[in-house]
Amino acid sequence: MTDVATQSVRDGRRAGFAMLVGLALGMVAANSPLADIYAIVHHLPLRVGAGTWAIEAPLIEWINQGLLTVFFFLIGIHTNHELTRGALSEPGAAMLPASAALGGMIVPAAIYFGLNAGDTVALRGWAIPIATDIVLVLGVLSLFSGRVDPAVIAFATAAAIFDDLGAVAIIALFYGELHQLWPLWMVAGGLAGLILLNRTRWPSLVPYLAFGCILWAGFVLSGVEGAIAGAIVGFSLPLSSLPSKTVAAAERRISPFALLLVVPLFTFFNGGVVLDFVPADPQARSVAIGIAMALIVGKPLGLLAGTLLALRLGIGTLPPGTSMRDVIGVALLSGVGFTMSLFIIGAAFDATPIAATAKLAVVGSSAVAALLGLIAFKSR
Repeated sequence: MTDVATQSVRDGRRAGFAMLVGLALGMVAANSPLADIYAIVHHLPLRVGAGTWAIEAPLIEWINQGLLTVFFFLIGIHTNHELTRGALSEPGAAMLPASAALGGMIVPAAIYFGLNAGDTVALRGWAIPIATDIVLVLGVLSLFSGRVDPAVIAFATAAAIFDDLGAVAIIALFYGELHQLWPLWMVAGGLAGLILLNRTRWPSLVPYLAFGCILWAGFVLSGVEGAIAGAIVGFSLPLSSLPSKTVAAAERRISPFALLLVVPLFTFFNGGVVLDFVPADPQARSVAIGIAMALIVGKPLGLLAGTLLALRLGIGTLPPGTSMRDVIGVALLSGVGFTMSLFIIGAAFDATPIAATAKLAVVGSSAVAALLGLIAFKSR
């Protein structure tokens, strides 16, 4: 196995374990005598800044829109690297996972739409099942690191990258409501600064982070999801101009913080759902069924359809060492939607009973998808 693939599965194993620990602790806290304290900490108000420039929000929002920005930044850098220097830098290599990811977004969204047609509230969650959790998928594949070809890991990673890229774009376009217009000037300034730095191939990382902070503040103050600023900054870096040591050092410092602290904190505060076993109302039940069907059935069918379409049209080829049985295993694992799904639930439904039911549906469906993927790879 290549060094890159080995490092990927090791990172996935550690980060996946940390994420699941965060989820487990959140579930315990929400269903124990600590539940009241857990809820109070959730909504602990924090204020940063002064006057018009101040941002005040509960702790959960600082985690979801503040700390999670670091995770999105890591996604942006990783996507940027793969598209410019890595396995996806050749158009032919990128087309197959891109087509697979597109199918894996369209089909589950269509299933969710079909099962919730006519319910405008429920339809706000249409994007919940579109993204695959790359951390957990790599965690599952790490269990077969001696038996799975590195090309399979590369294909799964690439498809998940395109998934995440699509999810970030959808969050930016369809989620968030403008509260104020004046901060859009900050958004425009931040974007203009990043574009200028990229076009001039500025060789230092610091100005990108500075304009990224302006962009983030503009998003948050205007009502747009602030975390996507991280992905934009990561994607704007001219990696061919920045010293390789600088980028590598930044990734080494960011990855443990993002994967072993930020994401577990996110799952701890967002995954703690009260298990009261009271039957959900029809609307929440419809949302849960839509999520479950989309993740367990729609994601695998969509990814397989996208892969077969690319192969039939001749715009992509299976990587050497990869068979259709491997693609089926990856397709089943693609139903593991977690971090992005929980993030979109928060953006779509806030802290409502529907959100609680939707989170349980994501956790349960992701567990089923992971089990199906395990069975598929174990039977190879």
